[in-house]
Amino acid sequence: MKRYIKSAGLMAACVLAGAMAQSCSVEEPFGAADADGVLRMRLEINSDVTRAALDEAELAEKCVVYISSEKGLVRKYVGLSNLPEQETLRQGHYVAEAWTGDSVPASFDSKFYRCYQPFDVTSGVTQLQLVCKIANVVASVNANTIDEALIKDFSMKVENSTGALEFDETNYKDAKGYFMMPFGENGERESTLKVTISGKNAAGEAFSKEKIITNVESAHEYVVGVSYDPEGSDPEGGGYITITIDERENIISDTVAIFAAPSIEGVDFDIEKQLVANPGKFESDRVVKVQAFYEIRSFTLQCMDMTSLNLPAQQIDLKTCTDDIKARLNNAGITWDKSVTNVPGYDGITRQLSYITFSKQYLNALPERANEYIIRLTATDGSGKTTVRNLRIAVGEAAIVYDDPVIVEDPASSGNLMDIGARSVSLTVTLTDENAVNPGVRYREAGGTEWTTVAVQPTRASGARYTVKLTGLKPGTRYEYQAVADGFTSESMYVTTESVFRIPNASLEEWGTYDASTMLGKKTVIFPGTSRDTNFWDSGNEGAATANKTVLDKSTDMVASGQYAARLASTSAVGVMAAGNLFAGSYVRTDGTDGVLSLGRPFDGSHPAKLRVHANYRPGSGVKIKSGNEKYVDLTSGGTDYGQIYIALTTAPIEIRTKASERKLFPASPTNEDGKPSEDYDKVVAYGQVTWDSAFGPDGSLATIDIPFEYRDIAKTQKPRYLVIVASASKFGDFYSGSASSVMYLDDFELIYE
Repeated sequence: MKRYIKSAGLMAACVLAGAMAQSCSVEEPFGAADADGVLRMRLEINSDVTRAALDEAELAEKCVVYISSEKGLVRKYVGLSNLPEQETLRQGHYVAEAWTGDSVPASFDSKFYRCYQPFDVTSGVTQLQLVCKIANVVASVNANTIDEALIKDFSMKVENSTGALEFDETNYKDAKGYFMMPFGENGERESTLKVTISGKNAAGEAFSKEKIITNVESAHEYVVGVSYDPEGSDPEGGGYITITIDERENIISDTVAIFAAPSIEGVDFDIEKQLVANPGKFESDRVVKVQAFYEIRSFTLQCMDMTSLNLPAQQIDLKTCTDDIKARLNNAGITWDKSVTNVPGYDGITRQLSYITFSKQYLNALPERANEYIIRLTATDGSGKTTVRNLRIAVGEAAIVYDDPVIVEDPASSGNLMDIGARSVSLTVTLTDENAVNPGVRYREAGGTEWTTVAVQPTRASGARYTVKLTGLKPGTRYEYQAVADGFTSESMYVTTESVFRIPNASLEEWGTYDASTMLGKKTVIFPGTSRDTNFWDSGNEGAATANKTVLDKSTDMVASGQYAARLASTSAVGVMAAGNLFAGSYVRTDGTDGVLSLGRPFDGSHPAKLRVHANYRPGSGVKIKSGNEKYVDLTSGGTDYGQIYIALTTAPIEIRTKASERKLFPASPTNEDGKPSEDYDKVVAYGQVTWDSAFGPDGSLATIDIPFEYRDIAKTQKPRYLVIVASASKFGDFYSGSASSVMYLDDFELIYE
């Protein structure tokens, strides 16, 4: 729950914090442990990485670390990017376990690594080095024992009860087989490998020999040697074949150090807790330290209310920002040097270190308000590992939150616009008390009586952050939610879900005509809508009208509802192919025989999961490819056409030009067909498409298809303001290529929200 403290106590707390800040120099980058029971961890993997299926980054991502006490699990870390350099634990006896890699029965390249390390935490700092060693049993062939003049068609099969590997003449000289030994019915791990050698002797006679290797152990390699005595007598092979086993321990000695993600820490203050003061009463600067084992590639400040926080943008990368942005930050009272300092750590390993300062002048310029301010800090190092921390600032008593065992962030200030959807909301939950029982979030429609509770599954890690998703919500509805645990209920917070966008004229019942001027005079053009000023849909009919052609019209042949559907029919005029098409946007003008379009209609900023539409497609045959465009189209001359529907959410309309000399198509990917950067790609928030290379839907009727949106990272910080829908009976109509007999029917467009 929210607890309030009066002005005198608040000021005393701030004065004390200021005095503490002055007692420790910022130049002491790592500081001394100020509490008993500090555990510092370093993890290594003994691995011949270049010979493994997984590289260093993948091993780090797959790594799991458990720390347990006699009472059970107390910490769990999944992915080395989440492994802190130090952790506070109560004094006592613990066991650390770690594992990574791929645990498969038998493989030539997939390895599995693990370690088990008891340790004690005492007063002060405990250093813990976790070394994951290979857990596989390894088998190989001693190629020096194989005389290819005496042994032909050599092969070796090695197996246990769950897996087998075949060594043959293509790989036996350097291949190693990695086996995970399974557990038997008695609950004990198997300890035998069966080796079968086969081939032909010098006389061309086939032979086969078996040997059982017993008491095999992990991290041991069993090297199989073969000797052959052509003078001997052996009914199985015409000579003596002997299998020898050379057991080797510590088979892999290369060490790969897997380092933790960057750290973001407060200097002389806990960044996980609020900065608290009455208006204008912050007594000192607040300095945030950023350190990384690899180069600090980016460090961003992100917020939702840039105006209140006096920031020049919602997201600023301090590593790459312009001098103007840096100057504006400095003027506001936020300083950060783009350069970094290389400093040795306690373990002799060099870190890159830098500081960002939020001056007391900056903090004191923040106006009082009931909710805390949140600035999200994100550090990414050169290996791609990322750490996120929130700088939380409470100005005034009403914004203070103390001692809550479970804290839920306001999704409107999370830095991710997609956290609030039409039918779901994602909440970031922090457990500040490792002993909290049954932590979670409960929610209900504002004004309702019945709560729905979503539990958090804690890892027993104090301060651990989780994502809780509220589902089954109503669009455009205000919800009340609370953080809960046994004996604790927070104050109510509120969030309003996004509205559902209804596509105008979605069932294509409205049709009209207008007069357009063409090179051959005035023509009557059909369009889907009742007014050119307000219509949502358009087509290339105006361009086709020059040749008295219509590529889009209403139809009663196949409908999902109502009276009409849209019929998109590709055609040809004076040898030029024109694709049947329908799009959300407007036909701007005709440039000679080419078209200029504006794609996208105003949108409400919501985040649909997919587009649903009823469709029928019949591709035409006898494809013609316009000369010079062969390299741009995935068609076969004389073959079958392709149909396509693509969808997008954008921040602005997208202009399309089909004229070859200035062609500009929709930026579906970062590069165009010619390999050059796509213009306007940074405006695309989400994209999706379906392409048909054969018929879709039953003969004579429509079938339903869903096209998912794939959201880009830009969706976290920018709302989509325009909806793009483009359908074409000939996918490569922009290149005047396809079949003049392709036909597509469409009806009942709908955005689906999940």
